Amino acid sequence: MTEPLGARIRRLRTDRGWTQRELAEPGYDRGFLAKVETGSRPPSEEMLGYLAGRLGLTVDELRFGRPPGVADELRASLDEGYRDLEQGRVELAEERFATAGKQAAGYHLDDVECYARFCAAEVKWQLFDVSGAQEALEHAAELADAAPPWLRAMIVHRWSGCRYLSGDAGAAIARVEAELAASSGDPDAELCLLTALIHPLMEMGGLHRAQRAAVDGHRLAKAATRPDFVARFHRQASQVWQATGESGRAEQDLIEACRLFASVGFDRDAARCRWARGYLLRRLGRLAEARAELTSARDQLAAIGSEEGVAGATLELAEVRLRQGAPDEAAELVSEVWSLLARDVEALGEATGLRGQVAQAQGDLETATRLLREAAEIQTGAALHGAAVSTALRLGDVLRQRGHLDEAIAAYRRGLDSAAGPEA
Repeated sequence: MTEPLGARIRRLRTDRGWTQRELAEPGYDRGFLAKVETGSRPPSEEMLGYLAGRLGLTVDELRFGRPPGVADELRASLDEGYRDLEQGRVELAEERFATAGKQAAGYHLDDVECYARFCAAEVKWQLFDVSGAQEALEHAAELADAAPPWLRAMIVHRWSGCRYLSGDAGAAIARVEAELAASSGDPDAELCLLTALIHPLMEMGGLHRAQRAAVDGHRLAKAATRPDFVARFHRQASQVWQATGESGRAEQDLIEACRLFASVGFDRDAARCRWARGYLLRRLGRLAEARAELTSARDQLAAIGSEEGVAGATLELAEVRLRQGAPDEAAELVSEVWSLLARDVEALGEATGLRGQVAQAQGDLETATRLLREAAEIQTGAALHGAAVSTALRLGDVLRQRGHLDEAIAAYRRGLDSAAGPEA
């Protein structure tokens, strides 16, 4: 039951061993304080400020019964819970988030409650519950006006990620760009938003816009104060440098991202950096190194319960094994994570295309054609232009192998159309 304000003032006074006169004077008389303590007269804002100062509290600490320093304690508890989540201790993290959120609501700490709601959304995100995460993020956004800029930006970042994974890359980009246009100039917040833009822009064919975001982000990273935000940026920027042929710069960004994540105890994100580096090594033809890095990343992600990470790292490992001449093992790896893929349209398109490549390697060109067409439809429908280009080229090659030259030419043309993309 909530303690009435007058009773709280009386309790705080008697805890200090003061009489009503000692607390009230010289600003107010004892009789008026007596009426306040019994609840028969509400204190004015001026009197509340006076009493708070006499008691050594802030006005809100007195008004809402907040213990001194409780906001910082709750934020620290949420920070610790986030590290628990990153290290796979999901139940403990959820318990911390729920407890802190309830206390923050009781103390009318809207900014802290917003953070607690965001952390609850992160549980859904890390468990690969995209729709659940989006709903929880929208719940957090109800209190976003009270939140610091970095938290508002992170809510938008994750919401954008949910929309992207649901196949609505256009809405994902539009929301982030609108938030950037209204930005307060906070370097952490702006860096967070630029980071959110890079991957969907690239997949929609907007490489030049993604490159601008990466360049702007490198400037902001020097002024940013949150290591996790800087690390996320380096991880995403590496995609731009890969696409522009700067593989050395891409690898350095991934190494730095992994170092920063590890420095703050974010094991899940550090493992995701290893997954990303495995992808880069595969692209560079360093297949043995890629296999080792991806296997390690997958094992780490499995140990902390990151289904989305396991699915992505496994798909990439399957691609490596296919290129190493082991199509049966590649097919088995895809089958292991197939049930996880329906929640992520990008991964579903990639996996379907990979199954088509496996069928091609096994000599089943009819099945390869069907699967590659399915992958192209998924990717085109989700405006994943970068992936659609690669799939169209593979489909054209398979059709050419089968002697269907007109269909092959049509597939290549679709690839050219996708390559043009909505670049601006």
